Amino acid sequence: MLNKLFKRKAEPAPQSAAQHIHNPKAGEVRKSGLEETLYLAPLPVYTGQQPVSMQGFPEVNDVYLQVGGSNFGMVWQGKMLAWVIWLVIFILFFCPLIIATLLFFITPEGTNNTFSKDLSLSFQFFWSVGPWVSAWVIAICIHTLISQTREQARQYPLRFNRQRREVCFVDSNTHEILIVPWEKVTAWVSQGQMITQYGATTFYTFGMALENEEKGTVQPILIGKPSQPHAIGTWEAIRLYMEQGVPADKTGAWLRLLLGRELTEYELRPYEGLHTWEVEKLMKIEDRFPDVDMTDDERAKHGFLPRDYWALRWWYVWRVLSFWKMPYMIAEWGHKAGTPVMPERVQQWSQPIPADQWAKPSPALQKATHVVQHAMDKKKMNFIEACKLIDPEH
Repeated sequence: MLNKLFKRKAEPAPQSAAQHIHNPKAGEVRKSGLEETLYLAPLPVYTGQQPVSMQGFPEVNDVYLQVGGSNFGMVWQGKMLAWVIWLVIFILFFCPLIIATLLFFITPEGTNNTFSKDLSLSFQFFWSVGPWVSAWVIAICIHTLISQTREQARQYPLRFNRQRREVCFVDSNTHEILIVPWEKVTAWVSQGQMITQYGATTFYTFGMALENEEKGTVQPILIGKPSQPHAIGTWEAIRLYMEQGVPADKTGAWLRLLLGRELTEYELRPYEGLHTWEVEKLMKIEDRFPDVDMTDDERAKHGFLPRDYWALRWWYVWRVLSFWKMPYMIAEWGHKAGTPVMPERVQQWSQPIPADQWAKPSPALQKATHVVQHAMDKKKMNFIEACKLIDPEH
């Protein structure tokens, strides 16, 4: 659930968040211990990164884009619950059989032990404590699903208003509203390492900070990402929306290339639910089945998997093992739990305004974006080097 990824921290902000807003500049790199931070804003300039699909945002329209307030990932949690149930079944029914079989083969001849006795003792042992432990583990999983869904239903999403060129944050505890100018939002991508006894693990975080100038506090928002391109691509998608509006290709170039078409409104529903089942099946058919209008050479050229008649059959097998549509029903329930209704002031702020009243990008941003984009596209400079060409006075 996004309530773990979409973290909101009550004011005042912790010291680690405050340091992110201490005079940063786009393209600046800061290192602290095992963590390295690349700043993308303030002054949201061109990054050159391929933006993520608009499907990653729960709500996008001509007025605002919304981050957070989605149940993405809940189908996966439902599948994890199914695997926990299968683990319980394996322990209670198959483990006694396996142990009894092993004892049968390793027991010396001439003893009183028989397979039936070993099997009976094994079942007695596992069933003496197994049902209670199993019920406790399954109850924890269900409780986690319910509590996270209820927590998600209390979390206000973050909104980016492109017509007003402002960003709105609502504190889920105090319901206090914070609206800041788009060009003053600080954004960064952090790359850190966690060293354990098993080795080093790299993690990436996309962060934003909204400064409350009246109180002198900072409101950070942190979103975990699988890689740096994903993190920068998320920011680039937001930036392009704020500067250019809703893109024509909502599904992403790779998905459109794979399908040879745009997805339908049914497929583009910005949440996980029962419709996700049909979408996944359709994607599996169009990805691996021979009737896709693409030759084997073309598939290899674009990095797609080879055609496979068994692809859909295995898809059905895994759905049976995950209790058919149960995870999707859980996700549908999670979606219906919803998010809190935005305060009246935010609803008014989210209404469209006449085009002649739309806020315009500042001359400083226009100039900086032109300089960076020209340096990256024409001179083949990277983002960090290109940002150094920005006039420091702006």
